[in-house]
Amino acid sequence: AADEVAATALFLASNEAAYITGATIHVNGGMVML
Repeated sequence: AADEVAATALFLASNEAAYITGATIHVNGGMVML
């Protein structure tokens, strides 16, 4: 949902995420195409 994506973006922009670098965050609702 859009609110979950927004919450993730806010977290990554905060000081709490200072040590997160080079991470890939998949926005796919848990669905994976094989």
